[in-house]
Amino acid sequence: MDLELKGRRALVTGSSSGIGEAIARMLAREGCAVVVHGRNRERAEKVAADIRAAGCAIGDLSTDAGAAAVHAEARAALGDSIEILVNNAGGSSTGNSSRAPIEISPDQFISNYHANALSSVRLCRHAVPDMVAAKFGRIINISSAVAVQPNNLGTDYSGAKAALNNFTVSLAGSLKGVGVTVNTVSPGIIMVDGMIRWGRQRYGDDHLTIEEITQRMAADKIFELPPAGRLGTPEDLALVTCMLASPLSGFVTGANYRVDGGQVRSVN
Repeated sequence: MDLELKGRRALVTGSSSGIGEAIARMLAREGCAVVVHGRNRERAEKVAADIRAAGCAIGDLSTDAGAAAVHAEARAALGDSIEILVNNAGGSSTGNSSRAPIEISPDQFISNYHANALSSVRLCRHAVPDMVAAKFGRIINISSAVAVQPNNLGTDYSGAKAALNNFTVSLAGSLKGVGVTVNTVSPGIIMVDGMIRWGRQRYGDDHLTIEEITQRMAADKIFELPPAGRLGTPEDLALVTCMLASPLSGFVTGANYRVDGGQVRSVN
């Protein structure tokens, strides 16, 4: 199926590795002019060269100045406004994924909120006016399954992602009839490179496959396998993101697409 993405202009934040890199690669394969974003220029430029991207934008999106600089650099690299904005940058900015809620300070909550919610808000504030003027835009915010099904740890991260989900719905509702859609993609447990390295180190075998690592971790009750019977890959997220980025998805907005193999046990 032709997603009609050829020639479209996209910025994918946090795309120098992991999920963001997979999204940038797939958009580029679909014919998009892609700007790769990261905080490490060497890593971002390596990905950009590999996928023949339009360019790189380097900066920290947890500050207003950083987001403004990234938007300006991306816009210059694309030679025009951004049509597709994938807000993927984030993560547990304070490393609190294993800490109980009462152990996390208010400042650490705020730090995660800047990294995982306000980073997207900042870029949307810059990109949306151009999208409205062009009567076309696609915004995809990468959230998390824990935004709707939080566990007992890392509440600073899950709370920030819950705020991002709410922002998505509100922004979509405010952009009625202007050709701009806003959606969320929420991954479950994804086998990114860091998780694969951790699994191989844990089991002392550098040649373990993703499937072997998954089965061993499930047997050790590190997590419960979702109904799909496996963990997700960055490409699983990229497929759904590309679908939402397509001009053909104009009737889909304000939605949260769970890409979690059935991890979240709810009807929505």
